Amino acid sequence: MLDSCKLKSACNLPLIYYKKINTSGTSNADVPLADPGMYQLDITLRRGQSLAARDRGGTSDPYVKFKIGGKEVFRSKIIYKNLNPVWEEKASILVDHLREPLYVKVFDYDFGLQDDFMGSAFLDLTQLELNRPIDVTLTLKDPHYPDHDLGILFLSVILTPKEGEHRDVTMLMRKSWKRSSKVILSM
Repeated sequence: MLDSCKLKSACNLPLIYYKKINTSGTSNADVPLADPGMYQLDITLRRGQSLAARDRGGTSDPYVKFKIGGKEVFRSKIIYKNLNPVWEEKASILVDHLREPLYVKVFDYDFGLQDDFMGSAFLDLTQLELNRPIDVTLTLKDPHYPDHDLGILFLSVILTPKEGEHRDVTMLMRKSWKRSSKVILSM
């Protein structure tokens, strides 16, 4: 029996099914299993189009946060006074399973105040083909006002499996923006 997926934004995501090899009995049922290992998700945040105006002058100062499993994994630079920003920023994110979607949230930076929400979307990682670059268009929405048009984000992504005894992974440190190399050992 399958449980339904309940997320904050009330989206339903498909489960990944792997064919179970029959080792005893007579059934080869499809059952959900754990993901086979770690993945690297390379993202290029290209640009935004027709983003929501949140400042008095009819513009915004947008930046983008990427989250997986409730944790922020990347934050873009701020593009000031622009509703059609161009970032062209790259990030490599280590993903330990594909069940959690990549949440993308856009905010308007306000110095000294709480930043204004400009819209969000998610990318279902189970729908990506391994080792195949793909251009993604995300339509931004507000869960409280689903009919409002909040603009579009353009990304390029590639998902690659991480295999072997160990691997070097370059990750972006959230606060310091320094790159750090880490060796991760498989067990």
